Amino acid sequence: MKIRALDGRQAAGTGLVLDMLEHAEFAPPGPWTVDTGRAAVLDGEGAVWVIGEGDVSRLLALSCRCGHLELTTYRDGAEVSRKVTLSR
Repeated sequence: MKIRALDGRQAAGTGLVLDMLEHAEFAPPGPWTVDTGRAAVLDGEGAVWVIGEGDVSRLLALSCRCGHLELTTYRDGAEVSRKVTLSR
């Protein structure tokens, strides 16, 4: 598993990735970049995973001209909500 922490703190970055893997339905593609200050992980496809308390949310820019974003929240390996909105 390759994890690169933006602030250089490997252990903190690993903890965020483990939290992400605990709650997500699937293992996001790597490599992963971790921002421990924001409790967020950027995966290999450009999705931002925000680690919450007891869940994880994935923010993904959809491939449309409209600029839609999809926010999907996972808890204990299952999707619990999904919302699509404009990025503006």
